[in-house]
Parts: sequence; structure tokens; C-alpha cells
Amino acid sequence: MPLQVTLVRHGNTDANNERWLQGHVDTELNKNGLNQAACCGERLKTASYDHVYCSDLKRCKQTAAAILAHHSPDVSIEYLPILRERDFGKLSRQPLKYLFSESQQQGLSMDQFISNHQGESELTFRSRAISAWNFIIDDAQKKQYQSVLVVTHGGPLKYLTSYWIDNEFKVECEDLKVAPVAQGNTAVTRINVTEKIIHEFNSTSHLQNQNSNQPPPPAV
Repeated sequence: MPLQVTLVRHGNTDANNERWLQGHVDTELNKNGLNQAACCGERLKTASYDHVYCSDLKRCKQTAAAILAHHSPDVSIEYLPILRERDFGKLSRQPLKYLFSESQQQGLSMDQFISNHQGESELTFRSRAISAWNFIIDDAQKKQYQSVLVVTHGGPLKYLTSYWIDNEFKVECEDLKVAPVAQGNTAVTRINVTEKIIHEFNSTSHLQNQNSNQPPPPAV
């Protein structure tokens, strides 16, 4: 039985715009983020989902709620801490530029600097993201779901993209560029897991009325 997985990054937050490390900090969507989530919900309203897997942080919960507003209240949702953004430990709430400047000043890699402040190492975070993916796929297949929605953060999506590339997932058409980049807020990625085909990747076509010249917020 084919399994289709749709993945969505949460909407915009003030932390995204102000470029500080939110990680596990339970930030909320700002006005723009709520509008993005509503637009994403409008885009996905004709889709059908058997179940939703969502990060347990509020910015993802709000995004999922906006999407599910167009669907039956019977669609079940599961909030998973393993879908959270990277934990930056004691560096949480610090400006992103602080991470760059202080790690450089101390002669440390950013990864080591984060680990020294009780944050997740890159390896630990990557392993968690892949474990979350494998859990979702195993759970969905065991329960014979055909279509599931995953609402998460930029960091997990970046590592999962590398995982799909490493595991030779194919793209539906040559014009579709798949790379481990920072995805846009409420960007949609759609994958046929059974056939290992990526149909859409980092698509924000539902945000056409917003300023497309702005780079996507970093995965923090």
C-alpha cells in the first residue's frame, strides 16, 4: 500500500526575523506566521490525511491547527518531542551572530561550542531527526495509513533532505531541485515513500503575495 508523506515547516516567528536561537524555546507564530499558516491550510485543504505527526512546540501546533481547520475533526494528531528543532542548551535565546563570533573567538567549531553549552551535537541532532522519520514511517505503515502530514522545523527538514539524498530518493521531474537548504516558513515537501519519489520540495507557492526576495529564515 503506497504511503504519501507531506512535510511542512512551521510559520514565521519573531525569533526567525530577529535571528536568535529559539531551538526548544516555545515561541509562537507572529502575525505574518499565522497568515502563512492560513495560506498553507488553504493550499492543502483538498488533501486527505489519515494522521498528523507534529512537533510539540507551539509554533508547529499553530501551523498544524491552521491546516487541519480545513479537514475533518476526526483526523488524529500526535505531538512528538523528537520532531523538535535542535536544542541549543544554554545558548537558547542568544543571537545567531553570537554563536558565530564566540565560537570563532574561542577557536571552536560551532558544533563543539553548542555541545559545551549543553546543546545537542550535530550528530545527536541528525540521529534524532532520522529516528523521528523512521518512527513515523514504521508507525504509518503498521497502521496502514496512506497519507500523513508532518509539521516540524527547519533543522530536522535539512537533515532529512540529506537522508533522502543518501538513500537515493528520486525527484518527479528534472526541474525539481532537492538540496539540504534552509526551507521557507510553511514550505511544503511531498514524498511517495513507497516508491521513494519526491513530488514537491520546499514549495512556498501559496505565499505568492509575500515578499519573495527575502531569504528563508535560518533553521534555529
